[in-house]
Amino acid sequence: MNNSDLIYIQQKIVPEILQTMVLRYDLLSYIKAHQPIGRRNLANELSLGERQVRNEIEFFTKQGFVIVERQGIHLSDNGEEILTKLREVIYQYKNFENLAERLRVKLGVRKVFIIPGDSEKNKTILEFMGKTAANYMESILKSYSVIAVTGGSSVAAVARNTPEVHYPHVTVFPARGGIGKSHSIQANSIVSMIGNKLGAQQEMLHLPDNIDKEILEVLKESLEIKEVFNKFENIDVLIQGIGRADVMANWRHFSQNSMDILKDKNAIAETFGHFLDIDGQIICPSSSIGINIEQYLKIPNVIAIAGGKSKAKAIMASCKVRKDLVLVTDESAAMEIINI
Repeated sequence: MNNSDLIYIQQKIVPEILQTMVLRYDLLSYIKAHQPIGRRNLANELSLGERQVRNEIEFFTKQGFVIVERQGIHLSDNGEEILTKLREVIYQYKNFENLAERLRVKLGVRKVFIIPGDSEKNKTILEFMGKTAANYMESILKSYSVIAVTGGSSVAAVARNTPEVHYPHVTVFPARGGIGKSHSIQANSIVSMIGNKLGAQQEMLHLPDNIDKEILEVLKESLEIKEVFNKFENIDVLIQGIGRADVMANWRHFSQNSMDILKDKNAIAETFGHFLDIDGQIICPSSSIGINIEQYLKIPNVIAIAGGKSKAKAIMASCKVRKDLVLVTDESAAMEIINI
């Protein structure tokens, strides 16, 4: 009997098995993301009854998956291990392999990885996405690869989960300038983290993303900046986040008039400063620092990472620009895209 037959029989004989596994996956992953956490907060955040949560925590404690202390509940080492394995089991039970293929065909991309859950509600799901993207990146690296990364929380998750290996001749550098105020998700910070994990060479781009073009032309004469820009033609691996147009316009401090124009033109996504409609057409050209669209389209391996229902249309628009990218997303975004 193969796994598919076993799953089919279990679902017929014990139909509540998947519901129970998903509940326990949600609880364990939420505990991991917010530990230490109390039962009441768990119940409120996951919209569950306190008695139900108490029963599940008692079960987890007996199994050695969690440790309950005065300051709250946190995962044990056994809990960390079972959470990873439970994610793989749910993937099979929900037939995510079929869902990933459906999504790949709909978007027309090279490959799709789907992580169970919703990364907008649970930070642990984003970490699982980051680990999947990082493992894929490591699997395609060559001895002299040139890696470029954008900023953002999703790409930062890739950096946190990059395996510690040794690629002394690999180079990592930013694909664009800095945006926003959070230092930890800036491209330079992500370059440093990935570079250290890979034991690779690092280049930095100490420029804001929305710098004036005339000032940029002067700065490009700097040897340090020129060297980074020259490497744009040699990128063979790009890791990019996918931004919603409204969020990215806000980060870039657009005026209200500019925001209204984007809304009137039905801007959905932002890629390297270009604002796109649902068909992937550029409706507002770039004024950003870094890779341009022509260079972007020449990169052999593009790994895009984004999740959450609110990112569904932005993912669709971005995939129209690059049909051969590899997408890492979550269940929430995948189901929303399939249903659109």
